[in-house]
Amino acid sequence: MVIPNRVVIVGGTHGNEWAGIKIVTLYQSYFRNKFPSLKLEFIFANPVAHELNSRFKDEDLNRAFQYLDEDRPNSYEHSRAKDIKEIIKREPCLVLDLHTTTSNMGKSLIVSQYNRQNLSICEKLTRDLNNCRVIGAPDPHRKYLASQSDFGLILEVGAVANSVVGGESLESTLLLIESILKLVEGQKISEISQVELFEEMQEVHFPKNEKGEISGYIHPHFQGKDFLPLKGKIIPFKNFEGEEVTLILDQELFPIFINEAAYYPQQLAFILCKKKSIFF
Repeated sequence: MVIPNRVVIVGGTHGNEWAGIKIVTLYQSYFRNKFPSLKLEFIFANPVAHELNSRFKDEDLNRAFQYLDEDRPNSYEHSRAKDIKEIIKREPCLVLDLHTTTSNMGKSLIVSQYNRQNLSICEKLTRDLNNCRVIGAPDPHRKYLASQSDFGLILEVGAVANSVVGGESLESTLLLIESILKLVEGQKISEISQVELFEEMQEVHFPKNEKGEISGYIHPHFQGKDFLPLKGKIIPFKNFEGEEVTLILDQELFPIFINEAAYYPQQLAFILCKKKSIFF
């Protein structure tokens, strides 16, 4: 089993997530000097959105790749998706797409293509690094940037506010990249053939009023409880009148992306996952 020697590192897929932007613009020499045997390429994915200090200009770039066959002349992100796709497909590569989140996600790896190469990297890092977890987000329609290669991971680090450089999130992202590049350089693949991950199962939206407006907020006791097990009666919300809002779960599930700022337009409060072992 071989992981491609070419690694494409992408930052700024979302223009207000600054850690990845700083890495792809300021740390190129650092990584090239440290890993001279690897063919490293760096992409600043969405500079226009960054100039606007916004997640995107016209549409979410990390969902735009599923529309590459469509004619979308009024979308800047559609044009960028085409350009990035062309770069990635030049030759086999591992894609590392760098993100931050306002949720308490720690060091998270999101894997969408369940092949041996991707899963082996994930398994090794969860053993080598503290507070590193794997999220399974199957992507059959290849909508995500990292899915444009068979070998690709989304690095999601938080909690950190948008439009700032958080020192802990920046250094955690650098650590993840360096750890992955060491594995690729040495082809040090995990000898264990299974990985435990949290596979996305269900979206949970905020409570809404009769007008369809958000009528509540994340309960203070629930805030920051990403990856903690839930079952039975839980209290994830309060409404703006101060009443608790309950939810019943008939199986053990795990919340992620609790109160993620980017999901408010969709009124999405968090995502529930099922813990499972994937064999590879």
